[in-house]
Parts: sequence; structure tokens; C-alpha cells
Amino acid sequence: MKTTPCRGCGKPIVFVAILRDDGLNGQIPLDPRPPVYQITLSDQDGTPKEAVRLRTAYVSHFATCPQAAEFSGSRRP
Repeated sequence: MKTTPCRGCGKPIVFVAILRDDGLNGQIPLDPRPPVYQITLSDQDGTPKEAVRLRTAYVSHFATCPQAAEFSGSRRP
């Protein structure tokens, strides 16, 4: 997996292609290490019962980058 430094915070990111519902293709920056967990809830009261780390799920770098607002589409000319 090829990483590149984020222009905002300098941490490594990986760009992946996405297919949108409107048919246009795009790219999204992701953190290269997947700290994503799936939580199973109890049927009785809905409290967390179990957490499993998902090794194939990744987090958008927009969620973890302290400079994410600089790359917001609303701030572009």
C-alpha cells in the first residue's frame, strides 16, 4: 500500500478510489492503519457485549486530521 504525507498534518495517508451513486468517480484519503471496531450489543438491554477489530475497514483521514477543515469543499474557490 503506497502512502503519501498529508499536506495538512504530515501523517501518512493512502488515497483510494470511490464510486459514488451519481456515477462520478473520486478519491478519498484514508488512514493506513484500520482502528475500526464492530460492537455487538446485548439483545436484552442494548449494552455493548463484544468488540471485534475489523482488519479490512479503514477510517477517513478527514475524521482524524487536525487540519481537515482546510480541505473542506465549502472552503474551495
